[in-house]
Amino acid sequence: MGGSDKTDFDILNRFYVYNLGGAGYDKIRKIDLHYEEGPGLGYHLLTLTNFVLDVEAGVNYQVQDRSDNTSSEKFFYRLAELATWKLNKRLTFTEKVEYFPQVEDVDEYRARIEANLSYGIWGNLSLNVTLLDLYDTQPAHNVPRNDLQVRSSLGITF
Repeated sequence: MGGSDKTDFDILNRFYVYNLGGAGYDKIRKIDLHYEEGPGLGYHLLTLTNFVLDVEAGVNYQVQDRSDNTSSEKFFYRLAELATWKLNKRLTFTEKVEYFPQVEDVDEYRARIEANLSYGIWGNLSLNVTLLDLYDTQPAHNVPRNDLQVRSSLGITF
């Protein structure tokens, strides 16, 4: 289970600043507690009526307390690309690619690739199907580096 919040603020033409925070846990990946926080700068690369493409760069502080009695507390750079494509009135496709090279050693990194198809079923209620791929060069002991997930969920927009 996890949650995140990202706040954007447009500053000049297509540029914006953001702050990203999140917290959660993952029993399968042996993470008892994960939290992160980090600011950055973004650019609206492409803005069409039904398609938006943004690129972002920033820093990210990440902490993982793991059930294998290890922990990780590190600073990462964050490079990201986000796209939203409104296919029709009810169907939206979003995808996000995030790459987190470690500040102290860029050969160590984390990556997150997410694709989501959302179908509006009534008002602010939607049915979502998500494909999520998580990669970590230094996971907990006996946990594979790559974790591919397929999720279905009910979404509420507010």
